[in-house]
This record gives sequence, C-alpha cells and structure tokens, in this order.
Amino acid sequence: MKFIHAADLHLDTPFSSISNFSTQLQNKLKLSTYTAAKKVFQTAIDQQVDFVILAGDTFDNTDRSLEAQSFLRDEFEKLNKYGINVYLVYGNHDYFRNNFSVIKFPDNVTVFGKDVTTEEVKVDGLKVGITGFSYYQQHVNHNVVSTYPSHENFDYQIGILHAGVMDSNYAPFKVSDLLSKGYDYWALGHIHKREVLHEFPYIIYPGDTQGRNLNETGIKGFYLLEVQNGLTTTKFVPSSVYIWKSKTINAKVSDTIDSLIVQINDLLKLDDVLVTLTIDNSQNLNGDVIKAIDRGELLQQFKNNNSVLYKINLKYNRKNSQSEVDQKYWDETQSKVFDLDNIKDLDSRLYNNEIIREHINQPDFLLHIQDLVKNTINRKYNGE
Repeated sequence: MKFIHAADLHLDTPFSSISNFSTQLQNKLKLSTYTAAKKVFQTAIDQQVDFVILAGDTFDNTDRSLEAQSFLRDEFEKLNKYGINVYLVYGNHDYFRNNFSVIKFPDNVTVFGKDVTTEEVKVDGLKVGITGFSYYQQHVNHNVVSTYPSHENFDYQIGILHAGVMDSNYAPFKVSDLLSKGYDYWALGHIHKREVLHEFPYIIYPGDTQGRNLNETGIKGFYLLEVQNGLTTTKFVPSSVYIWKSKTINAKVSDTIDSLIVQINDLLKLDDVLVTLTIDNSQNLNGDVIKAIDRGELLQQFKNNNSVLYKINLKYNRKNSQSEVDQKYWDETQSKVFDLDNIKDLDSRLYNNEIIREHINQPDFLLHIQDLVKNTINRKYNGE
C-alpha cells in the first residue's frame, strides 16, 4: 500500500511586498502554491499510490476562489482516471461553511464533515480505516482527539488531524493522546514546519508545500509512504517552487553600495531562492548608503534575478560609548512595552483582519518590532 500525506497547500495565498519584483517573478510566485500542488498530484500518479490525504488548509481562506476550486477539481479528476482516491479535511483557514456553494468534486474524493467519522477502504487485501473531521469554524478550542475511536477492526488505521500541540485555538492535543488511540499513522496538518513528532507509529507534520512568507524558510514538501508487512516507511518529497532563506552579512566602514552588491550577488547564486537579508553592524555604513537602502534602491538592483532579494533589515549594534543606564532602562521597559496585548490594542480593526492577525501572531513578530525600535533609537543616538 502506498499513499501521500500532504497538508497546507494554501491555494490562493496573497503574497505581499512583491510589487518591486518583475512581472514575471510576481506571476511565478503567485502561481507557486498551484505549482507545488501539481507536484503532489503528479507524484501520486507517477508513484501509483492508492490514495492521497490532504490534512487541512488546502485553500488559503474560506472564500475559496472559483479558480482554486476548478484547479482542484481538475487535478482530482486526473487522479480518478488512475483509480486514486482523495481524503480531505478542511482546516482553520478553509473551514467549511454551509452557505458557500462549492464546485462538486468527483466521486473519488471524500470530504470529512464536522463530526469525527471513519472511512473504510480495501487496499491490496488490507482493510484500511481513515478517520478525521473538518473545521466548521475558524477556532476549535477543545481536544477533538478524545472523540476519535480507538483502533477498530482494521488492518491499518490512519488518523487525519489539523491541529496544534497544546494550541488552545486549534484542536489542542498531546502526543500521548494520539498514541493512546493505537493508530498506525497520524497525518497531521496546520504547522508549516516539517516535523516528525513520533516514530513507530509515525506522527508527522509534513509542513506546507510552498513557503508563504519570510518566516517559512527551507525546503517545503510532502510525504510519500509505503506499507509492507505492517511496516511503514516514509520519504519526504520536495515541492517548493521558491525557497525562503535568511542570510546575514557584516557591514564594514569601507562598504559602499558597489561592495554590498557584490556580497549580495554571492548570496543569490542559487536559483529560485527568496532571501531576507540582515546587514549586521549597520552603524558602520555611511549615511548615503543607509538612505539608498531605506528608499529601496538597493533592493531594486536585484528585482530581475532568478533568485530574489525579498527584504533588507538593518541591524545596529550599540556602540561602547552608549551608557549602561540606557541599556538598564531598555531591559526594564521592553517587556512592558512590547506586549502582544498592546499591539492588539493599537487598532482592534487591524487585528480583526485575518492576514494581519496571522502575521502578528508569528513567533518572532514582537522580536522584529523590538529590533525596529531599537535600531531607530540607535540611529538617532549615533547621529544618523
């Protein structure tokens, strides 16, 4: 028995801050979630798998575009011609709405409903059970795993779960909860970082199939699994069109725009990489260089590369002459000022926007804000 486990395709992701890119690159990036999804389904055909599991957030939001729905239907119909079934759950981004008319999927597709249910399928003489549920609202605050049945009368049982480990908003669970069910494999979704939570039985987050922002670095993809004589083997299959990377260079007093361009070109030698660059010790750069960076002029120099310089962060390090009392006051106040509740209170309307809220809730968001403020203070202090 062979099957694919993918999650978080996020079709229709609205990539932001790409207006400076060439039109060709903008279009390629906007289509990247579709291209990655095609890799999933073509691999299913090439590897002659028995079924495909999509563990939530196949669409980026619940207002699924007709383009995304039509694309998915067409891909599912291709799979149907090869006798490949699809088992799909909706997650917190694309949760199911009763009043939303969706394009009908072909008969080889099973969409799990609000309640936990189990589908039975016969594969290579094995009786396989596939258990899961779909979100019908954005947040699920209770442990849904408790309603999953224990291993039933199946030769092999799979649990599909779009959730976060002890994440109060997204069907919180503990690994021990999953193990207690006695399943042979857990196909997880929701976390955009590939992670194997447990082996034998495997409990796996495949991550998303295409990185969607600068926080989702590294190669993205999905899993191809094979079951022989009760033993499950796993293989990660890359699907990223673009790979997000974070790079750092160290600024010197002698640096000019030309020297920075040479250094950055060295970082962009690989094709199809989106680089977020931090220039450390930016206090060493002269004012004209900093202005060129602040105005986005340096960024513009790389807009036509196969690899893209997505963003430049200037990082200023405190000069030795800065007083100890300044650092003392900073340490005392930063935890009080840079609090997520304070950010939310600045404008609740902003926080109510799902895209903005997702960005604010990124684990390094507050650290990024702290760096921006600290850099601004240091620039003023250093007379820039």
